[in-house]
Amino acid sequence: MAGGQDGCLGTDTPSPSLPAHRGGGQAAPPPRGGRLWRWRRHGAMRLPGGTPPARFFLALCVWKLVPRREAAGTEEVVYGKVGGTILLLCRNVSKEATEVVWFQGDPHSFPPLFSSKVAFPPDVRFSLVDNGSLRISELRLQDEGNYTCKEVLNKTDHEHRVQLLVANPPHSTPKCWAETSSSGLMLQLFCSWPGGYPHPTLHWREEGHDLENSSWVISSSSSSDTHVETLNSSHLSHRKVFKCVGSHVVNQEEPACTVEIKIPSLESEPPKTCFVGDDVTLTCRVTESTPAARITWLRDISRPEVEIQAGGRYLITQEGNVSRLTIRNCSQDTDGGCYVCKAQNPVGLRELFVCLTVKQPVNIVGVVAAVVVLSLLAVLTVIVVILYYDPLLCLRGAAFRNQDLGDVLVLVDSEDEDEGKGEEETVSGSTKHKAVALVNGSSVLAAYLNCLTEGEPRCLLRAEF
Repeated sequence: MAGGQDGCLGTDTPSPSLPAHRGGGQAAPPPRGGRLWRWRRHGAMRLPGGTPPARFFLALCVWKLVPRREAAGTEEVVYGKVGGTILLLCRNVSKEATEVVWFQGDPHSFPPLFSSKVAFPPDVRFSLVDNGSLRISELRLQDEGNYTCKEVLNKTDHEHRVQLLVANPPHSTPKCWAETSSSGLMLQLFCSWPGGYPHPTLHWREEGHDLENSSWVISSSSSSDTHVETLNSSHLSHRKVFKCVGSHVVNQEEPACTVEIKIPSLESEPPKTCFVGDDVTLTCRVTESTPAARITWLRDISRPEVEIQAGGRYLITQEGNVSRLTIRNCSQDTDGGCYVCKAQNPVGLRELFVCLTVKQPVNIVGVVAAVVVLSLLAVLTVIVVILYYDPLLCLRGAAFRNQDLGDVLVLVDSEDEDEGKGEEETVSGSTKHKAVALVNGSSVLAAYLNCLTEGEPRCLLRAEF
């Protein structure tokens, strides 16, 4: 015998069919493989034949293949919110129904969740409403699943299956941002709204119109909680605003976020100077750009397509929106001139010129030596001038400083005792005598005393160095 399911039926076995259930119910679905057997109205079964042992074996196989009688019914999907209350309706309940029973999971399991006739001790969060509908309060994620409502009539059963999905809306708001595609020519709009179950629905709008229906959308993709739109840059303009709107099955509100795209804006830098053999760094700063701009360096406008690549004497670093070009070992022949900082995003392009002057280094040692020599010459000149025009300046200063230090004793040669011994000199009718002044017991200066001979004797003391 050819092997069928469980080795009972072959592929050449005839395929009978089942009539409708008694009582007007719909026919049960066929078993797997499409094999149905025809049931006689009085309950007898006609089997294709052969010998009695073969018929018995075939009847045994048919008993294993024929499924249980399933009640006809309907299905629906409902959503509940975590922590909320949901009411599962037992639809198409007939007034003739003698009993309504709710099952969770397998509709053939025992005991059922609820029965309109028998009160089982269920979870306090579950209750029956109007002997038909099932109310679940304080919903949890574990409550998600399939629920089956059965109404039992005198002749047949009716089932209503409900798939309950317990949803958890996101607690935050959507977040939007813009990026440049890997090719650098297209704009990508990202919208993310994480933290919800099931995943929210996100879509982009521009001036009130959905971007999905726009001709400038190149591609659209969604991944879990993020939706991405890729746009052609030919339709973009400075300060154009895009809006992302989010929706969730248990949220009546539709939160949104916006993105405003902007062309790059650069901050100018003063010209730089570098001495031959030294290092210099040129800085380019992007003050505004959405999405972020790609910054490159060019040598000058004579070669606009040739970018400066990092390596050798060139070092290029970028931190955020600031790019720095470092030139090592400056050369007056090759490094002098203007450099171009180029910032570009899908919205537009901006360029900034940064000029560099390379100079020969100055002899610092010679300059310092010259300054020192000139300073010394100036000091010596001032001293010579002062001594030449006023030689008594130092003595006067010493006299003023020492005038209060003690008594001054002036010794004067006597006219009577030394008249014959000293030389007499008469100058303009006066007599001059040499004197020694003792200050605090020390001889500090020599003086000449001029005594006038006219009238009363008066002496004038003149100091000499």
